[in-house]
Formats: sequence, structure tokens, C-alpha cells
Amino acid sequence: MNLKNIINQIIDHLNKDEFKKAVRSCEKIIQLKVQNTIVYNLLGLGLQKQNLFNKSIKYFEKSIQLNNKNYLAFNNLAISLKAIHKIKLAKKAYQECLHINPNYVIGIINYANLKQEENDINGSIKLYLRALEFKSEINEKYIYSKLVKLYHTLGKVDLAKNYLDIIMIKNSENTSLLELYSELNNYKLEEKYLKKMETIYKNKDLKEIEIIELSFPLGRVYDSKGDYKKAFKYFKIGNDLKKKNTKYNHNDFVKLINNIKSFFQNTEIHNHKKKISDKKAVFICGMPRSGTTLLEQIISSHKDVIATGENNFVSSFINENYLNNFSLSYKKIIKDIYAKENLPQNYVLKLLDEYNFNSKVFTDKSVENFLWIGFIRIFFPNSKIILTERNAKDVCFSLYKINFKSQFMNFTYNQKDISNFYNSYIELVEFWKKLFLSDIYIAKYEKLVDEPETEIKKLINFCDLDWDSNCLQHYKNKSTIKTASINQARKPIYKSSKNISDNYSDYFEEMFGLLKI
Repeated sequence: MNLKNIINQIIDHLNKDEFKKAVRSCEKIIQLKVQNTIVYNLLGLGLQKQNLFNKSIKYFEKSIQLNNKNYLAFNNLAISLKAIHKIKLAKKAYQECLHINPNYVIGIINYANLKQEENDINGSIKLYLRALEFKSEINEKYIYSKLVKLYHTLGKVDLAKNYLDIIMIKNSENTSLLELYSELNNYKLEEKYLKKMETIYKNKDLKEIEIIELSFPLGRVYDSKGDYKKAFKYFKIGNDLKKKNTKYNHNDFVKLINNIKSFFQNTEIHNHKKKISDKKAVFICGMPRSGTTLLEQIISSHKDVIATGENNFVSSFINENYLNNFSLSYKKIIKDIYAKENLPQNYVLKLLDEYNFNSKVFTDKSVENFLWIGFIRIFFPNSKIILTERNAKDVCFSLYKINFKSQFMNFTYNQKDISNFYNSYIELVEFWKKLFLSDIYIAKYEKLVDEPETEIKKLINFCDLDWDSNCLQHYKNKSTIKTASINQARKPIYKSSKNISDNYSDYFEEMFGLLKI
């Protein structure tokens, strides 16, 4: 047996995305009692590429056991640990990887990504700057883009622009960088950049993804200029292409909502409350683009509160334990409701610890929270639930303007899909209100904009927090913001965001006409 040739074949399988073949080849070698660090690492990698993270871990560990200097295995082990939210162990694996080989650029970049996820933004920036020292053309654009986004999330726009200017010298026609440039400038572009984007846009050889990356920012640039006809033209092109390249079945969403309602409607379990934790969550629920980011910025400006953003911890637990093909497992849920342990709460608290969210009070504005209000009330009995409400047309139009990255937002690229989603959302929210109205605070966006001080004081009082005047200056909050509302949330509250859909009434007759308002 020529082990070197077989290993090269396995690597070839991995490069061709033939992961099952790679795994079978590794297993055959291991069955022959061959103890080789490379083979075990490649076996782990083949499993990892199939998202079999738990299975992959033992093979990376075996690879390391055979050779404790195998920095590649440490790096791969960290990736799998991170995927299953074992953040502290992943951190140790990256540290060991870079201790063995301090110049391993991929390891530095991966560790920087981990630091970003655990909200150590400054630590992440430091690592990316270190990776830049190796002057790799392959990684340069990626690293500069990450630095731009990280400084932007911190509100350090000037620093973000500096790094973007550097990388755009070599990549002046890169559509993803032009999209990023537009975001940094809040879609108020200098004429030279606007002309550059339109010139590139007219290039018939552009890929669909490049057209999308230009269409949304161009639409928002013309929206800011008041040229609504031209803005809509670009929005429609971008959305039509996104719709073509994404999957969304509204029937699945309706099935889930009906399943949730059926469970809570036909039982009294929603009156059951589990063990209270010493940590308190403030769950901010609502339609995307309805003011959830603004509310989180306001509340987390309080000295005793930390923002966790769209952490998706509750959704993650429900998807892993209770949900299958858009249907709930009623038996599992009831079992956990009456169990001695509070498993969902324990899961979330453990992840908060893993990601270093060490405050007694935290906010969670995960986009799917509105689906789980009944579960939140049972499993997080000392939590506060805030529901945002905003003019329906403004919400739906705002969704149509954004090139979202999350799969959950796949409903936003078609007028009919948006209105159908909104109507189903309202149906579920009205259901929650009937069950739990006394436990839910309704935060009306327009009222907040008109009377900020009065409404903010009511909000903080509902959260059972002592008054903190910092909440009136939420735009000075240094919490990281990773959503499409980043620029708006960094500003004082302004009224120009009201009734923005009025400018597009001629273009959204289908969407607005279908809304049940």
C-alpha cells in the first residue's frame, strides 16, 4: 500500500466535494490498523464538510493524539467546536494551533471570526491586522472587507472608510465592495461613485450576484435623492433576481403558525411557568424593519443591560428539539414543560456564558422571536416581552429595499410574498395578544418617534429597570450592531422615517392592496 498516494487521492476527493468518498477511503485505511495523523484529520474534515460536526471531533482529537504538533488538526477541531457552540473549547484549539504555527494565516483568520462571534470586536480586529502582515493577495480583500464591517458595527465609520479606500484601489469595480461603500455612506454617494456604479451596471457580462449587489444600493441611492421611479426600477431588478435564486414557500410558514396556534389554543400549558433564573432576558419581538434594532439600542444603553443582538439561541433550541418539517413535537414540548429541569433556559444561559454575555440583564432581538412568544413565556418566566408595531406599508416597503443575507428573510423579494408573510405574522401576533396581553409591552414605532422621552421612560419602567438617562442617548451606545438598521440606530431618533412608503404608492399596488390593515 502506497499511503502517500492514497492520501493524495483523499485530498483530491475533498477538493472535488466528494466528501463521502473521502470518508470511506479514510475508514478503509483505519480498518487496516494504520495509525496516521493525516488520515484521521482528513476523515474528520470529510465529516465536517457534511456538517457532521460532533462525529468529526473525535477524529480530529485522534489526529492530535498521534501528533500534538498537527496545527491543521487543531484548526479543524476548532471549526467543529465552534459549529456546535463550544466556543471556549474552540478558542483553546485556535490558541494551540497558533502556538504551534504563529504564521498560519487561515488559523489567524478563523480565530478572528470566532472573536467576532463572541463579541470581542477589538480582539477580532487585532487578529485581522496581524493576518494582513503576511501580505497574502488571496486573503487581502476578505480581511479588509471584514475590518470595514467590524469598524462599521462599532460606529467607527471613518476608520471603516479608510480601510475600504485602501482595498478599493486594487478592486475599484468589485460589486460587493461598492455595495459596502454605499452602506458606509448611508446611500448618499458622491456623483463619481454613482456614475462608476451605473457604468459597471451596464456591463452585460455581469453575473447575477453582481447585478444584485449593485441593484439594491443603486435603488437606495436614488431613494435618498427622491427619484422614486428610478429607485423602484433598481429595487425590482434586484428583488426579481433574488427571488429567482432563493426558495420561499409561504405554505410552510402558514403550516408552522397553525401548528403553534393549535398547540397553545388547545391546552392550558401556557399557564405553566418554569424555574426562574437569576438572569433576566428582554425579548424584543416584531417584524424585521419595525424598530427592533432601535429598541435594543435604547434598552442596552442602560448600565445594567447588555445587547446580544440576533443571537437565535431560542430558535436554535426549538429547531433542534421540537421542530420537524414545520411541525412541532407536542409530546417533547409537554415533557419539557413538566420536567424538573428547564432545558430551553439552561441551553440559552449556557450559550450566553460561552459567548461571554456576562450581564444579569440581556436583550435578545432575534428575528424569529415573534414565533416563540408562547415558549418564551413558559421557559423564561422572568423575562420581559416587547412587541414592536410600525405602519404596515412602511415595514413592507423597507423590507423590499434590502439585500438580506439570512435565509429566514427569503420572503422579502416579492411583493405578494411580503404581504402574505405580514398578514400571517399579524394573525399570530393577535393570537399571542389574546393569550398574554398583560405580559407583553406594545412599543409603537411612530409614538416612539413623536414622543421619545415619554415612551423610553415607559419602556425602561416595563423592563423593571431603574431609570438611566443614557437610554435617551442610545446613539452613543457602543454595542455592536450587525443588522440592516445600523446607520439609523447610530443616530438620534428622527421623524423622516415615518410614512416613507407614501412615495411608492403607485409602485406597490399589489403589495399594499393585499395587506390586511
